Amino acid sequence: MDDELLQRLQRFVQLDDLSQLVSELLEERVRQLEQAETDTAMRDGYLATRRYRQVLQLDWQVVDGEGWPE
Repeated sequence: MDDELLQRLQRFVQLDDLSQLVSELLEERVRQLEQAETDTAMRDGYLATRRYRQVLQLDWQVVDGEGWPE
């Protein structure tokens, strides 16, 4: 770790607690990366099925008004 960063950090955390802090920060960062990965996968899946949903919507338009008085 950079000495300057370590000195700045010591204002807030005792060196004995440094390991716990690093673990907590890494846990939070990994959670953020996992969430970003999930968001990307969901967006990609949504985009990949766009054409299918458009065709499906067209299919249902035929029966949407069936049986309803005009």
